[in-house]
Formats: sequence, structure tokens, C-alpha cells
Amino acid sequence: MRSLRSVLAVTLIGALSSAASAQIGSTYCTANPNSSGSISAISAVGSTDVMLNDVTLQCGSLPTNAFGYFITSQTQAFVANPAGSAGNLCVGGQIGRYAGNILTSGTSGAVSLTINLNSMPAPTSTYSVMPGDTVNFQFWHRDSSPAGPTSNFSQGLEIPFDSVASGPTFENDIYPMLTQPNINASSCVTCHGGICGLDLSTAQIAFSSLVNVQSSCCFPEIYVVPNDPSSSVFYTKLTTPTCGSKMPLGGTFAGDPNVVRDWILAGAPF
Repeated sequence: MRSLRSVLAVTLIGALSSAASAQIGSTYCTANPNSSGSISAISAVGSTDVMLNDVTLQCGSLPTNAFGYFITSQTQAFVANPAGSAGNLCVGGQIGRYAGNILTSGTSGAVSLTINLNSMPAPTSTYSVMPGDTVNFQFWHRDSSPAGPTSNFSQGLEIPFDSVASGPTFENDIYPMLTQPNINASSCVTCHGGICGLDLSTAQIAFSSLVNVQSSCCFPEIYVVPNDPSSSVFYTKLTTPTCGSKMPLGGTFAGDPNVVRDWILAGAPF
């Protein structure tokens, strides 16, 4: 006979699995029908918890064998028939493109893409989604019309993100360790005022200088690779460096490297 504990464990695991595959986000903006006669229908599944980093974008009711890619922005807009398109652009401002992930709808007329919330495309760089951010998505694709080849867009999809999972965060757990004096050495903030491309002057600036950023002193290694401490210079410099000397120079880190490791394993949330 199964114990109550095992039953509860199975129930909890099932609930978490169900939540992870739930529909998330809501559509906005008017889409024009594509050449199949339907509108290109965008949706997403996964979780709005940024710490879980679990979002898969989907688009269905597409023309068969149509090529396209997802675009994203934190700003909503409405531009009818941009550049002669048959559809409407529903995102504006700083628009990022998943142009490196060109998808084809094949015979099913559908596409999907799992995205990384810690490496969101922007016009000239990438960024990490923070709790409280709302991010908008749309699918652009090739289409046809009686007048010849054209393009089209899905509706817009807005997803508000939060963070309900427990665990270390950069602002509350990691940055305070960087501001405290180390044993027989100054604080990390004191030494790294731009050295090796690191600006640790505030929590937000420090986070942006570390996560998914290449180290100029250990190029091309990355300071913090979310979910991968062994590939993160920030962690290995405190433990077993593969480049240069152990930090801090001449002293001992006053913080807890295990917390740094756990933070990275959790996806390096702010």
C-alpha cells in the first residue's frame, strides 16, 4: 500500500508538470487572414515564473511550408501593412528578432520555439527578463496573395512575468556579498570599478555586467552562464579558476561560493 507521503509527492509532481505546460499570455492586436483563410494564431505554453525559464512560443493556422520567425518587444504598437505586408505589426520600440531561428510551418501549418528568458534578443544586444516585466511577441512569416509574394503577421501575444519560486537572487543574496570587505582583501565592488569590463557600482549595473556577458580578461569565457556554474567565470574565479588567479587577489572571499553556485543553477535571477 502506498504511503501518504508518496501519494502527496506524486500529486505535487503532477501538479508542477501540469503548471509547466499551461497556456500563458493573452493575445492582443488585430491580425489579417493569411492565404490559408485563417489568421496566424500565436500562443505560448510554460510558466510565467522567470526563475523556471520555461516558455515555448507557438503559432498555428499558418500557410503550409511558410518560412518565418518570432519577434519581440516590451512595447506594444499597431502599424497596418508595414512595408507592403498583408498583415499588421503589433510590437514597437526596441524590436528583437529571432532571425537566427528561422522556422517553417511544413505540412502542419504550425511552428514552435523554446526561448531563453536570460538571453532575449534586442536590436543591438540581449537582455534578461525580470520579475514584473511584460514582454510581447509576434510571428512574422512569408505569405502569398493574388498580386504575388507578400508577408503576414500573427496577432500580438503579451506575457507578464513574475517570480514565485524560492531561492537566491542577485539583488538580495549575491550583490550584498560583493559589497562586503573580503578576508585580507577589499570588497569586490571596490576593486572592480570597470576592471575586466566589470562595473559593480549598483546591483542592476552589476547584474547587467555579469549575466551572459563575455569577460574581457578571460575572453571568450562568460561571467555568468545561467544554469551552468562550471562554465561561469564569476563562480570558477571564486573556486577553481580556469583562467588567471583565484579571486579576490591575496585574500579569501567573505561570501559563500555555494550560494553563488545555487543562484546560477536557479537561472541567475535578478
